Amino acid sequence: MKKRMVMVLMAAMTVSMLSGCGSKGTGAPAAGEARTEAADAGDKKGDDTKTEAPEAVEKVSIKFGNTQGEEDIQTKSLHEVADRLSKASGGGFTAEVYGSSALGDTDDLTEQAMQGAAILTISDPSRLASFVKDYGMLQMPYLLDDYTQLDKIMETDLYAKWEQEFSDQGIWLVTSNWFSGTRNFCLNKEVKKPEDLSGQRIRTIGNELCTSSVDAMGAVATPMSWSEVYTSIQQKALDGAEVQTPSFYATRLWEVCSYINKTEHFQLIGSAVTGTKFRDSLSDEYRELFTDTFKEVGTEYQTKCADLSEQYEKEMVEKYGVTINDDVDVEAFKAATAPVYDKLGYKEVREQLMAEMK
Repeated sequence: MKKRMVMVLMAAMTVSMLSGCGSKGTGAPAAGEARTEAADAGDKKGDDTKTEAPEAVEKVSIKFGNTQGEEDIQTKSLHEVADRLSKASGGGFTAEVYGSSALGDTDDLTEQAMQGAAILTISDPSRLASFVKDYGMLQMPYLLDDYTQLDKIMETDLYAKWEQEFSDQGIWLVTSNWFSGTRNFCLNKEVKKPEDLSGQRIRTIGNELCTSSVDAMGAVATPMSWSEVYTSIQQKALDGAEVQTPSFYATRLWEVCSYINKTEHFQLIGSAVTGTKFRDSLSDEYRELFTDTFKEVGTEYQTKCADLSEQYEKEMVEKYGVTINDDVDVEAFKAATAPVYDKLGYKEVREQLMAEMK
């Protein structure tokens, strides 16, 4: 009897416990709990409504190649462009800089760009004259008084015509206002007048404009790759080079040439060029950013280049014994090169440019 009573009591307690557990686990939640869950659900729904997918950043990459060393003002300018493009695009527009002919010579890079490669190089009017003859006139000796006139050239109708003529051949002429310095005759002797260059084998750019001008100034024009100049002078295959101070310094030519003769015959203009295929692949926004950045850096670095040239010349005089010869009859060199304008057919286009710039 007692045993039966105990079993009944145990069964009753078990049912009671199960009922209590069922009320807590399966019944309706307390009012506070219900409000919390509803609020959580509402918050989650609200978050989903407010969150928007970030806009995709346009991705573009290009390689900048040139023939100059890392210390040259042109290479430094290319690095500046690359940095500004990256910052302005939030990392979407990336450019890698390859100096010292790492990607090839200037003409090779121009051809690659025309074929559609994402490559830009800094050429010059004398090289690009093979595509648009009259444009080459910008590199003629003693055309400009100084670099401050470069930006003005690009405002002329004549320049706009040249841009279109390049585009028709697959070349995007991004800008022509880069300044790499004033070219002088650098060798191991003093040069005051054209006669002093007689018989001197002088490296110059390998096109008719440059060779004709250097020959007219009395030297023996000797085209060759810039990367070969140092060794050629060292081995006396060359007597010197006509070159701007930043490149003279960066290439350490002061180790093999003791004189910089300030003839200042060429204002070396930098022409940033790539292909129209690359241009046409860009959005309007990126195309404008690309063009504006190159032009802005070009203008800013004109003065920097002039200042850097003075700094380099002072250092080379004090540390390396280079002689800066300012005692040059510049008028005699101007007179010697004047006939080259007629010879190459640039007399009329020169007059047109000067008239439009005024």
